[in-house]
Amino acid sequence: MQRLQRFIPHLLLASLGLVYLGYRFYVGHQPYEWSGTVEARVISVGSRAGGRVKEVRVREGDRVTEGQVLVVLEPGDLEAQRLQAEGQLLQAEANLEKLVKGARPEEIQQAQARAITAQAALQESRAGARHEQIAGADARLRAAQATAEKARTDADRIRKLATSGAATQADLDGVETRLRESTAQRDAAEQTLLELRNGVRQEELRQAQARALEAEANARLVKAGSREEDIKAARGAVEAARGRLQAVETLIDELKIKAPRPSRVEALDLRPGDLLAPSATAATLLEEDQLFVRIYVPETLIGHVKMGQEVPISVDSFPNRQFKGVIEHINAIGEYSPRNLQTADERADQVFATRVGLREGGDVLKAGMAAFIRVPK
Repeated sequence: MQRLQRFIPHLLLASLGLVYLGYRFYVGHQPYEWSGTVEARVISVGSRAGGRVKEVRVREGDRVTEGQVLVVLEPGDLEAQRLQAEGQLLQAEANLEKLVKGARPEEIQQAQARAITAQAALQESRAGARHEQIAGADARLRAAQATAEKARTDADRIRKLATSGAATQADLDGVETRLRESTAQRDAAEQTLLELRNGVRQEELRQAQARALEAEANARLVKAGSREEDIKAARGAVEAARGRLQAVETLIDELKIKAPRPSRVEALDLRPGDLLAPSATAATLLEEDQLFVRIYVPETLIGHVKMGQEVPISVDSFPNRQFKGVIEHINAIGEYSPRNLQTADERADQVFATRVGLREGGDVLKAGMAAFIRVPK
């Protein structure tokens, strides 16, 4: 009995040793576990145009499809701006088409006719008056001189009669008027004849030459068509007008705020009549099919996780179910772990933020759930 009692301490020590070895074996084969939170990718949608809210077509919590309209804004003066931009584009296109096609045959013929007329006028100026014109002017001068001489004779006779009282004052006034008229006509005919004999002045000749040169140059310009620089400038004006129209159409399209992907409306606090600033957030959407868990792996254990590695994920809400996850990203730069995850001693260790994408469970998992990732040792 005493002999057995001596072996009892040894048996207890052996049992404790076996228990310790078993515990170490159990702990050594337990997977590494890191905790995180289920997150969903968030989309902030808005409008580059901004304006007054006209319609709100969804509510918070609604599931929306890609391209579905969420909010409609009032157009304001954008429709008028589009009409103006369309008119400017049409005008620029018409001007470009006119330059590319060049002058019409009728315009070319008209310019050539002007040049011929100006050249003929120049030749006429150089040639001076014809002999027939000078002869006609000389005959008209002689007739005017005869008329003036007769008027002077009549006036002398009536003056003598008026002195003796045989003619009235009215008769005297009449012959005086006819004398002045005939004298003026004689002087005018004399000046006309003198002008024809002297010919065209040098100033008038130079003016005729300038008009002829201008008409010929204009005819060549019309026939040659538009310069390449003018056509390029017109094309630039067309592109600028088209850009203004596209900018206005883009703003009009921005009046309808749409969902870019299938998602769920997380936050939308707008009502008809509210004002939305340009590029301001109108609604927040959650992509529920893009769930992931962010964990922080200590530097000493970073070698146990690799890109593309499949890991099981569990949540408290479904303790008997595991969800498939894949490591999608590991930060290239380490950081100190957030204060709300580990103890003060552990916070001194450097960790690497790691994103684990969920490949299943989108129908039951929600953003904000606590999640646990286990990686085998």
